[in-house]
Amino acid sequence: MSIVKLENKLATYFFKTKEIAEHFCKNDIVTLQFFQRHNDVKLCGINEAINLLKDKTDITKYTIKYLKEGSIIHNREVVLELEGPYYEFGLWEGMIDGILARQTSIATNAYRIVKAANNKPIVSMADRADHYINSLNDIYASRVGGITNFCTLEGADFDLEKSYGSMPHALIQMFKGDIVKACEAYHETFPNSALYALVDFHNDVIFDSLACLKRFGKDLKGVRIDTSKSMVDKMFKEGEAQFGVTPLQVKRLREALDKNNGKHVKIVVSSGFDAEKIKKFEKQKAPVDSYGVGEALLRINIHFSADATRLNGIEIAKAGRKYLTNKNLVIYKGENLNEK
Repeated sequence: MSIVKLENKLATYFFKTKEIAEHFCKNDIVTLQFFQRHNDVKLCGINEAINLLKDKTDITKYTIKYLKEGSIIHNREVVLELEGPYYEFGLWEGMIDGILARQTSIATNAYRIVKAANNKPIVSMADRADHYINSLNDIYASRVGGITNFCTLEGADFDLEKSYGSMPHALIQMFKGDIVKACEAYHETFPNSALYALVDFHNDVIFDSLACLKRFGKDLKGVRIDTSKSMVDKMFKEGEAQFGVTPLQVKRLREALDKNNGKHVKIVVSSGFDAEKIKKFEKQKAPVDSYGVGEALLRINIHFSADATRLNGIEIAKAGRKYLTNKNLVIYKGENLNEK
C-alpha cells in the first residue's frame, strides 16, 4: 500500500487560499475560531488537533489558544483560536474540524451514556460499528467520555483478562444450540476468565439462564441478554408481548435467578442501547448490572466550524458571525499534549 501524504486529504481551495494569502496578505493577522452548536458536550480531539499543528506548521509564527481536553462546552463556545498570518495555519482548518467532530461526538456519546446509566458499568462493543482503522482513536475518545470497559484487546490495554464480551451466538450454534455445552467448552478453555453466558439464543432467557446456573453454580458470573428487537421472549404470554430487551424481561429474569440460588449472577444487557434507552431502563428500575453499547457510541452528530472573525485586531466576519470571547482559553506554549 502506498503512503498517502496527509496534505492530499485536504480540500484544494485551502491550498489556493494559502497561496493567495502569502502573496497578497503576507503581513495581515487573522483570527480563526473553532466552535460547535450543542450544549453539554464533552470536548475531545483538541490535543490531536494541536499536535497536528505542531507537527505540520511552525507554531512560533502564530498564537494558539485552546480549551483543555475533556472540557464541557456549549453552543458557540470557542474551543480553539488561531491568530497570525493565515497562510501559517489556514491549510488545516477542514482537517481540524473533522478531528474535533469525530472525537467530540464519540466522547459526548460516551459521557451521556455513562451519565444515563447512574454509574453502572458500560461495556463498549463498538468494534463492529466502524472501520477498524479508527479503533484506537475511538477508544481514546470513549475513555475521555468516561467508559473504561472494552470488548477488544486494544481497549483492554492488551490484557485478555480485562476485556469483556461473553461469547458470540456462533459459539452456541457450533454446539448445536446447547448453551450449557458451549459454556463448558468456554470454561474449560479459559478457566481464569469470568463466565458470562449469552442466554437469548433460543429466545428463552429464563430457561437458558437457569440451565447454566444449575450446571455452573457460583462459577457462573453473569448472563447477557441480547434479544433482537424483532423478537418476543418466551417468558411473555399472549397479550403482553414486548419486543427486544425490556425492563420487564430483566426483572423477571432477576426474580428467577434469585429464587434458584443465583443472586450472585450479574445481568448484562445489549442490543440497540443508547442513552435514551438506558434512561428508560433506569427510570423503571430494571435490575441491570451493566450495559453493552455498540454503534450508539460512534454516531457522529456534533460538527465544528471555523470562522475568521478578526483582521489585524478589527472585528470582521461573514454575515451572522462575529468574534466570540472565551476567557477560559489557554495559550499553548509548546508543552506535550497526550492524545492516546
